[in-house]
Amino acid sequence: MKNLLQLSIFILSLVGLQSCVEDEMYVGPATIVSVAATPIAPNSTETVTVMAKITDLKGVTAVKLYYKTSTESTFKSVDMPATSEKFMYSGIIPAYPKDTTVQYYVEANNENNLTTYYPAKAPTATVSYKVGASSVVKLFINEAFADGTKDSTDPDWVEVYNDSDIEVSLNGYAFYDDGIKTSNGAKPKRILGDIKIPSKGFVSIPTEYNGETVTFGLSTSGDAVYLEDKSGVLVTSLDFNGISLSGKKSYGRKPDASSTFVTFANPTKAASNNNAN
Repeated sequence: MKNLLQLSIFILSLVGLQSCVEDEMYVGPATIVSVAATPIAPNSTETVTVMAKITDLKGVTAVKLYYKTSTESTFKSVDMPATSEKFMYSGIIPAYPKDTTVQYYVEANNENNLTTYYPAKAPTATVSYKVGASSVVKLFINEAFADGTKDSTDPDWVEVYNDSDIEVSLNGYAFYDDGIKTSNGAKPKRILGDIKIPSKGFVSIPTEYNGETVTFGLSTSGDAVYLEDKSGVLVTSLDFNGISLSGKKSYGRKPDASSTFVTFANPTKAASNNNAN
């Protein structure tokens, strides 16, 4: 009987020891296995999705994504809810302008009220990325000159300004004036070749003289010019009907890409209008 009692006590002690070991196994912070951001190099119109794989023996109670720009002093935060994929959590960083450096880190809490970070030394250490160019095309007919010659000496011209973050090719774009627009197809639109405009750059396109071919001329008593993309969508226009441009004047936007229009006594062909007069 004594031996049986001793054996029972020994078995109970083993069960108690195992229970303690199991309890100790559950005490500790969650493990952030991996963190990845998509896209890796976003442009200025793209949000960034941060995915984190997080495991914990008892359970994760909350996951947050903290982010800020490199010039800001405080972090913003968003929740990272669990996804349909096991152990995965997701949060979104909003789009930022080109050349912005964004810093972020992930914080996870578990049922033991313990916190873990990625990177481990966050917020002192963070993950970062730099926003690249926007793919959005922003073109403006920025200036028009109508008092030119009928040859290559000094033809009429239209200036196009590229306010995009990327270089834009006008290859396949349609270019035409009011006379062509109101002809109902009797006069063909001019289809441009591979004219490239760098980001924040300017290009002047002669209207009356294109190599050896006369295309269309602008009226000094007033006209309008239009630019369509390859899909036939009107991208930009400049209307100067009723405005006299005789005497070598031009008409355009000041400042560049704005909706404020000015007659310039001194045209600024293929250059900024910001300081023109």
